[in-house]
Amino acid sequence: MELLPTHSMRINDWLGDYAMNLGRYQSAEEGIHGAVLARLADDGLNYHHIQHRVKAIESLGKKLERRTEDGAPRYINGLNDIDDLIGVRIILFLESDIPAAMEALSGTFEELDHVDKSAEQKIRGDFGYSGQHLILRVPAGNPPSGCESFGGQRFEVQFRTILQHAWAEFEHEIRYKGSGPVPPEVNRAFTLASGLIELADREFDAINHVVALQRVRGEARSAGASSGDELTAAALREVLEQELPEHPRSRADHYDWLVQALEANTVYSLAEATALLRSADWPSLASRLRYRFPPGHVRAADDFLLEQWGRGYIQRTAHLSDDGTRRGKLEYRLRRLLA
Repeated sequence: MELLPTHSMRINDWLGDYAMNLGRYQSAEEGIHGAVLARLADDGLNYHHIQHRVKAIESLGKKLERRTEDGAPRYINGLNDIDDLIGVRIILFLESDIPAAMEALSGTFEELDHVDKSAEQKIRGDFGYSGQHLILRVPAGNPPSGCESFGGQRFEVQFRTILQHAWAEFEHEIRYKGSGPVPPEVNRAFTLASGLIELADREFDAINHVVALQRVRGEARSAGASSGDELTAAALREVLEQELPEHPRSRADHYDWLVQALEANTVYSLAEATALLRSADWPSLASRLRYRFPPGHVRAADDFLLEQWGRGYIQRTAHLSDDGTRRGKLEYRLRRLLA
């Protein structure tokens, strides 16, 4: 009589399969990471840092051994039940930046699930880990650049603010890597810290909103005022913050990129750049490109310059990209602008 394999035997088989295919998972991770970077850059979204990893075999083994409260195996289908074999974590400055980043990636990959840890806490009336989790899948049709060989691959993306990330990393270090049970006073201290972080994230959003309004009202001096007519990244950021107060700031290096794009089109002074950007009909541009959310300053400016100079702009700036897909993306956007 043939005996059915035990769960432990099946775990060993799953781990063996995973080890044999680890190279493919690592290649998929690299492709997914590149596509995530490219999409956030395309939309001009600001972020602090992106972490990414393929799950370690030891960590996977421990996860496969987990049981439900009644003692049954939690992952009866093995690897098919686990969504975070590939994991990406996006750490942002502001909590209000998270929805745009989530929507950007949901537009590039297929969204399978969304877990709002912050909302779950509020329902329970407690404090603890906050963040947003998406389970995404590389689409089989029209996959993003770099992911063509990985259609159907699932992965998890976590979205946190810097403060949420600091709390979660320290809590994990103490709670799960320490020796012995955590004393009650430590649990209480973590709860208090979690509440303070929630308040601090709210205040950071409020500060950002107030500062943006001050710039629009002219209460903040232009960064270019002290440097005359020099075209600098800081000066361009000030101009775009006044022009697009409801749009998120782009990464600092993206404003440097915008200086290069303008100079490639013979715009060398701040006065010329300011007059050009202030001539934009931003609502009309947004309507024709059908943004799903307000893009970052530099992405919006890039689209306006494309509208201004058309194919000439594509020719002069197609090389200003690391992923090699800028020309195709600009061609696509130009067709939408001309439709």
